[in-house]
Amino acid sequence: MKRAAAIMIAIAVAPASADPLRLRADALASAQSPAGLLVLEADGKASATMNAEAVVWTATDTADVLVIALRARTPDGRIGGRVGRFVATLGALRPVHVDGAAARVRLGKRIDVEAYGGIPVLAFEHGMSERAWDWVAGGRVARRLGDYGSVGVALLEQRDEARLATREVGVDAGLAIDKHHDVGSRFAYDLANPGIADVYASVIRRKKKVRSELYGGYRAASHLLPATSLFTVLGDTPSARGGLLVSGKVAPRLELTSDIGLRGASDELGALLVVRARLALDDDFKSALTGELRRDGVGDDAWTGARGAARIALPRSFVASTELELVIPDTDRDKGRVWPWALAALGWERDVWRAACAVEASASAQYRHRVDVLLSIARQWGAP
Repeated sequence: MKRAAAIMIAIAVAPASADPLRLRADALASAQSPAGLLVLEADGKASATMNAEAVVWTATDTADVLVIALRARTPDGRIGGRVGRFVATLGALRPVHVDGAAARVRLGKRIDVEAYGGIPVLAFEHGMSERAWDWVAGGRVARRLGDYGSVGVALLEQRDEARLATREVGVDAGLAIDKHHDVGSRFAYDLANPGIADVYASVIRRKKKVRSELYGGYRAASHLLPATSLFTVLGDTPSARGGLLVSGKVAPRLELTSDIGLRGASDELGALLVVRARLALDDDFKSALTGELRRDGVGDDAWTGARGAARIALPRSFVASTELELVIPDTDRDKGRVWPWALAALGWERDVWRAACAVEASASAQYRHRVDVLLSIARQWGAP
């Protein structure tokens, strides 16, 4: 099992916001990164059945521990648990950043039971993390179906100073019908503030080199996860969405993807159109060029964008990558007619050592300008 230590540094010259669920701290050299973060990350395997991990981070003038947890399991994998600070997810329920403990048990008759409990981790405000006597608990019971399927029911309750803040129930199911077809769905309902929190269903078909997915669903703001790319920040909004996603290889080194659908919000509909191409420059896809055109959003939030990215393998174990996104909003918000986001990174990996550095710059409806500088250094111990 790998053991690694990494340091990542980011300096933001424009105002930054910290979110306790922002977990993207793993891909500088692949042209994806977190923004405005200082991350100290370590993970290790203490024994064949135990491992520990820790992530400490800051955004400009704030600092806190994101993840620091000890995980253990029995040799046969039937019982496992973790203690510390982590992000808990159960089936269709919302993710929760928690200080507490979690456990999972595999029973007979293909039944799995998992649960967690603890104190919710609160977001930062003016550099301080205020804590209250709150608690959150969740549990899920699932039944495995065959070798590649399951169905589960989960329940979550969160209290704020003993007052009910969230109570949510979720149902999830997934099944591989055969080697060419998969189906999956999830549904979460907010009982505290009655309403659908998340619903999604998809049917996937794979044939030769083509994969197609017919999907549809709705996601409320409580189920959104932070993103680092400007495209995903603007595209991951509370809304209903449905469409058809098709991807496949049209040549040995060329992959094409198209996503055609509709997005609905506030009784308005907007088109979702994506065309993406990825061209490998070698047989191992170590070097590649990517281009994308996108139309997304609803009403005054509609926008059109273009993205270009490159990843180039260099001599002496170096890898260079860069990405540029340009977004043109339909409505001028006095923040510029074009919002750019760019990242340039250089990575290096040899034996047990890894390093990467990057510069990220952007402008959007939230920031007129923002620049981040990031550095990552890592060493591994032990066999993979």
